[in-house]
Amino acid sequence: MRTEDLSEAERRVWEAFPRGEEVDFTTGKPEEDDPAAGAAWGAERTVRARVIAVLLMSDMSEESPRSHRIPALRIKGARITERVNLAHSTLRHSARFQSCLFEEDPSLYWARCSQLSFKGSHLPGLTGSNAQIDGHLLLEGCVFTGRVELHGAQITGSLILDHTRTSVTDLAIDCDRLQAGRRISAIGLSAAGQVRFSNVKVSGTVTLDHAHLAAERAHPAASDGVALVLDELIADGSVFCRWMTVTGMVSLRNARVTGPFGFTGTVIDHPGEMAFRGSRITAEGGLYLGVGFTVTGTVRLANSRVDRELSLDGARLTHLGGDALQAAELQVEGTLDARGLTAEGRVDLSQARIAGSLDLTGANLSAVVPCAPGKSILDPASSGETALDTATSGGAVPGPGTPSGITLDPDAFGGIAPGPGASRAVALDADGVNVGGGLSCAKGFRAEGAVRLADARIGTFADFNGAHLSNPGGQALDLAGASVGGGLECGRGFVAEGELTLIGTRVGRHLYLNDTTLSAPGGRALAAWQLEARELYLRPRRTPEGTVDLRHARIGVIRDDPATWSPRRQDGLTYEALDPMLPAAQRLAWLKDDPGGYAPQPYEQLAAIYRRLGHDVDARTVLLVKQRRQRSTLPLYARAWGRLQDVTVGYGYRPVRAALWFLALLVTGTVVFAMNNPPRAEPGKGPVFNALVYALDLLFPLIDFGQEKAYQPVGAPQWVAYGLVIAGWVLVTTIATGITRALSRQ
Repeated sequence: MRTEDLSEAERRVWEAFPRGEEVDFTTGKPEEDDPAAGAAWGAERTVRARVIAVLLMSDMSEESPRSHRIPALRIKGARITERVNLAHSTLRHSARFQSCLFEEDPSLYWARCSQLSFKGSHLPGLTGSNAQIDGHLLLEGCVFTGRVELHGAQITGSLILDHTRTSVTDLAIDCDRLQAGRRISAIGLSAAGQVRFSNVKVSGTVTLDHAHLAAERAHPAASDGVALVLDELIADGSVFCRWMTVTGMVSLRNARVTGPFGFTGTVIDHPGEMAFRGSRITAEGGLYLGVGFTVTGTVRLANSRVDRELSLDGARLTHLGGDALQAAELQVEGTLDARGLTAEGRVDLSQARIAGSLDLTGANLSAVVPCAPGKSILDPASSGETALDTATSGGAVPGPGTPSGITLDPDAFGGIAPGPGASRAVALDADGVNVGGGLSCAKGFRAEGAVRLADARIGTFADFNGAHLSNPGGQALDLAGASVGGGLECGRGFVAEGELTLIGTRVGRHLYLNDTTLSAPGGRALAAWQLEARELYLRPRRTPEGTVDLRHARIGVIRDDPATWSPRRQDGLTYEALDPMLPAAQRLAWLKDDPGGYAPQPYEQLAAIYRRLGHDVDARTVLLVKQRRQRSTLPLYARAWGRLQDVTVGYGYRPVRAALWFLALLVTGTVVFAMNNPPRAEPGKGPVFNALVYALDLLFPLIDFGQEKAYQPVGAPQWVAYGLVIAGWVLVTTIATGITRALSRQ
């Protein structure tokens, strides 16, 4: 290009280029120097793109250097006309365009160049796909009215998009498969349109703090509302997306970050749809979604792996009628901190594995969805599977699946009707979760909807002290088949409005239910069938509303309070001690209100405890009452025989009563026969008559005293003799039966 063809402005650029000096076209007046008003700039501030291309592609090595300075293009405040087309070119020099206006989008397609800067410039777009930049690409403070295409670009330095603004329908910034040798910074980025960093590899930090992103669609079917795409991102440093404001979805599928991955304070708004798509994330330095992290829509972390802490501390997640958090099969090698979490919608942690602790202290979870009578409610977690149809269902709807290894009785889930106008929703679904440390749902934890922990494995303790769980007509807390290595505490103001399900639960130490409120009117307040625990503290704040089901449970020590006894089912319940150890007369009231009717095992168990402590009288009292209650279940003839045994010998548990009967009959017979001596059976033969021995010979058929055969009464005394013989046989038989039964219990 001939220098005589250059304008005055271009000549200034041409002459400054060999020395790498900046050519400043600004006037010092902000309103005149704003690139937004650059269309009014005259020839004195205009540089043609062809001049720029010639300079950047020129080879200065053959020219004698005029100074020690390196040739470079430095332009400030110019209007660049025509298109800067450097596609497939090798640029030998760096370029910096500060606060310039480009009338057409520059093209760096497949170009190879050193450092480029467009700081503060206004551009209709930028085409840089597959470009190779041996330095930094600085787009700080730029304003783009068209797409920024950096697809497949390789940048040895950093990509800077701080405070850049772009407004494009659909895709605004495309950095798919970009590689950055140092970092990517987009602090304060403002983008109306999708920002795509998918398949990006970064050797340093990625920062999008304070970005404002909004997905713009050319028409409703143009995109899926994704504002930020970080799918398949590989960052060998930290990724900070803190205090962002996003309208649309943030997608991070298969992202892998070696440093901390933070979204602290970020607000994402994508109501009714997926808002944070983080499936199969690998966060080696921890994932931080707390302290102001607010999402309207679903947060998905399913199948992700967090090698350190996962923080949801103070987060607020909202998806009414759907899943607020989907984290099924999540793996956390540290602690999951969800203290103060607020979630309106289901929180799904099913089959998650947490090596440390799961802390939900003070969390507020709500999944109750109002509905009109007669309408069907679909469980959002079951892809259309009907969870409740109030028009046709008159009973409970069993939860999904049955705990492994547990055999439920036929009425295990029956007879509980849902409350009107609310769905049987799940607030926390942690079925099958594996927690290496402790589980804390205490100190203000609230749940509107079921809390499910069926088949969970908790290494140390599970703390629900002071929690308030509400799911009237359904399960408030389901720990069926769960295993807790230490203690399970549901006391100190714990409230369960709905069934507390501990079917098949195994507790390594104690189950604490002191100062608890259990309410399930017409249903089961506590379903602890096949429960195993060393100690059971069952001293609730008031009498439970509903049945307490302890069938086939195995407890070491039961510590209860007679003032709060409620109807309970205890068939198969075994225990080693009771506290307090009340007299049998009081403890029998504990057994008589079984809604299932009479069962012998609870009486045998209670009697065994008294016998082991040396309280034989109490043990016999319990077994006697057992026989009496069993009698009511027998046919008429058996009831008659049982009543006779009861009256005579107390089923063998009242031996003194038999002696009194025997003595009374003996005295009666002695008096009768003393007043009416019977004649000899054979005159002159036999022993001298003795009324006492004669009556004893009639009453005691097992020993022959010789009096009965020697004398034969007549008249009324004869009938007395017959009665004594019959009474003797009956008395001996009942005594033998009772003694045999009593000895068999020893």
